[in-house]
Amino acid sequence: MSRRTRLLLKAARCYSEAQAHAEAARCYDLLGWQWSAADAYQRAGDLEHAARTYRQAGHPEQAARCYRLLGRPELAARCWQERGRRPEAAWELLLAGDITSARRLLAAADTVGNGPQQLRLELARALADRLGGGPAGPLLALLPRIEARLPSLAARTERRLTLDWGVEAADRIERFDWGARLFRAAYDAQGGADVLDRWREWAGERLGSTAWLPSGPAVEADVGTGAEAGAGTGVGAPLGTGTDTGVGRAEGR
Repeated sequence: MSRRTRLLLKAARCYSEAQAHAEAARCYDLLGWQWSAADAYQRAGDLEHAARTYRQAGHPEQAARCYRLLGRPELAARCWQERGRRPEAAWELLLAGDITSARRLLAAADTVGNGPQQLRLELARALADRLGGGPAGPLLALLPRIEARLPSLAARTERRLTLDWGVEAADRIERFDWGARLFRAAYDAQGGADVLDRWREWAGERLGSTAWLPSGPAVEADVGTGAEAGAGTGVGAPLGTGTDTGVGRAEGR
């Protein structure tokens, strides 16, 4: 490690400890550490810089989330399109109410077997139909399949996307009981305790209480079934992610 790199890293860490995240981001930018720079820009509240930097670093999910918060769904969709991810681009447009553009993307999206991507594609098409005035039934019929699939998804990104889409769909038809069941299924997956903060936030907003949520990490011995979504939690009552944004991590994720 060169002297310049050591000094910039030391400066970035000092700025971070002082909550001067914008200055820390500039240090990471000078190092070429785009992920850490984007993370620091986001902590500083500079979502425009964060979105651009995540995008340059090849992280469409994080870039799209920043653009979504900025009220720029067309840019959020473009982040996904640049990576050939039409269903994800369409989803951004659906959330913003641009049903016509979303349908064009969904019509051009390729079928991708029976995996979680195909399930999300079906969900996006069903939501487009619902938002266009269609019945809720086809959308509701997909939620049990998502619940069954979530515990088996080992990839955190895919599990997060599948959960987010399923919960959003359930919210759109005001089936908060299903949103709760999906959070429980994701939580019960191996390594699924990382959804707990989002689960709490969602439950507080949608249900007005988090008292019945688990208080800590899922018990690994119980992982893998996914079928008993409410065991030991009183489900029947509706059953909620922060971003993993550790500053100064090594690049190359």
